Amino acid sequence: MPDMPESLGDRGRALHENLDTAYVNLAALLRYLQQRDFTGRVHVELDEYDGDIYLTAREPIGARERDHVTGREDTGQSALQRILVRASEPGGRVSVYESAGEAAAGNAGQARASGATTATTTAGASTQDEIDRRNVLQLSGEVIAAVERGVAASSNENFAAHFQSARREIADDFPFIVSLGQCVEYEAGEARLRRGTDVEKFVAGTCESLRRVVERVAATGERARGVRREVARELAALAERRPRALTRFGFTPQLERIAGLRWT
Repeated sequence: MPDMPESLGDRGRALHENLDTAYVNLAALLRYLQQRDFTGRVHVELDEYDGDIYLTAREPIGARERDHVTGREDTGQSALQRILVRASEPGGRVSVYESAGEAAAGNAGQARASGATTATTTAGASTQDEIDRRNVLQLSGEVIAAVERGVAASSNENFAAHFQSARREIADDFPFIVSLGQCVEYEAGEARLRRGTDVEKFVAGTCESLRRVVERVAATGERARGVRREVARELAALAERRPRALTRFGFTPQLERIAGLRWT
């Protein structure tokens, strides 16, 4: 792996900033830059994670990653592979910075790179809805699991029974939420919300059902505070791990409402 000098770690001249990972194929972008003898840095930033990929004309790629949740820092090929995997998640940002020494020669390359990025964006946009539906389903599962853990830690109540009952109560406003299985479809082994399911309504219905579960379980005096506190703790931890994704899909304003406690 080539050295990663401080000059490449500097911001440099921005060719592209804050491209959404939902639209950018990072591996294809790196190949494109290498083919044009690009020298500079590609910065990738996601929730609690960031990485830098260093390119020097006709030299092997260098990489450094930082996982802010675990505190892990790594360099080399293993770091590069993890950056590529993480950059396949939506909601992150990709920026390309040319090193200062190459700025004068970069004008034509910048124009070509812009055209390549536009093509990648157009192709990626066609799958954006599918990506969103996969991520909303995954986030819903994480929120449901957090509430279930909070209920289990503070009571002997049957979470599944309460959750099913709560979904039936709101069936008039959210008929699709009664049977979660009817909201889900699979393609190539991956689950996502069915195309006929409104994403915003699915999020609202799920959160309202969970709010009713917590309210019901916490219906008695002494237990009420304990249930709400445990649920709030679990949801706050989830909010710290996944802040950007939860905000993007409308979960964040609902979390304190579900718990019935404020922690911000």
